[in-house]
Amino acid sequence: MGKYMIKALVFVILFISACSIIGLQEDYVSPESAAEVEEVEQVELPPEPEPEIIFSGMEMQPGGCFGIYLKGMTDRDEIQVTTTLVQEQPSFFPHLEGKLAIVGISCRTKDGEYKYKVQVQRDGEIAAEREEILKVMPREFDKQYLTVSTTQKDQRSDENFDEDSVHTNRAKAVTSEKPLWEGAFVKPVEGRISTDFGMIRYINKEESGRHSGFDIAAARGTPVKAANNGVVRLSMMLRVTGNTIIIDHGCNIYSSYAHLDKLLVEEGAEVKKGDIIGEVGTTGFSTGPHLHWTITIGKLFINPESLMEKDPLGFINTEGQTD
Repeated sequence: MGKYMIKALVFVILFISACSIIGLQEDYVSPESAAEVEEVEQVELPPEPEPEIIFSGMEMQPGGCFGIYLKGMTDRDEIQVTTTLVQEQPSFFPHLEGKLAIVGISCRTKDGEYKYKVQVQRDGEIAAEREEILKVMPREFDKQYLTVSTTQKDQRSDENFDEDSVHTNRAKAVTSEKPLWEGAFVKPVEGRISTDFGMIRYINKEESGRHSGFDIAAARGTPVKAANNGVVRLSMMLRVTGNTIIIDHGCNIYSSYAHLDKLLVEEGAEVKKGDIIGEVGTTGFSTGPHLHWTITIGKLFINPESLMEKDPLGFINTEGQTD
């Protein structure tokens, strides 16, 4: 019996010794493995990008526009804009390595110099700041005098404008977060510009306001093209502007086509620059066949010529650098 007890005791001692050795092997890290761990721990994260504030040209006439590109932005950054120009705060949208805003100038803006400062704050501190002088050049707008019947004038009643605004505001409440347009905008129909942007209009000897775009004279049924790529946000008959189409070009830029004889696209349709979207007509408040074409940034009307002269993104190349 004692002989078996001694064997059992020896077995237990050997088992405990074996477990200890295995434990030491698990805890042991070779010098090569330790060096690899230390190397991994010493890897540094790339530095955060430093924001850079870039303006496009800052000299223009009333009704013009300019761009602001903020390069090297992070999700934690906040943007603050201060200006002596009386207008709404610009809307910024993701673009390339930063954020983009296209800013319009009202046709009623007086000529002069205006301070325009953009500041980027990161974690409560100023990460970038730049102030430019916006120079608005003088421009004399022509006057136009129209004589219409009482029935025609009643079409421009406040009630009709308010009813139309419900639909146009709905259309402009949605915009693509990225630019949909490509290059400069094109004139949607060939013809003489019978009423220029910003013209002071008098109807039956009473001032009715500033003209919000171009009136382009053309024969009824003339095809109307999309001025640039975009998504149709409105296609319907309105009381004042008749058959109307509004296209969203992204980043808060919209084009509108009014008094059409026919609507050839539906809401939600994607269109390309030059696509036929309707036909010239004289629906709504109109004295004859023509296209009333407007461009807005948000709800602010700008001179369509501003986007026909050059691409609003022309001051930024594909790598996010300024030209």
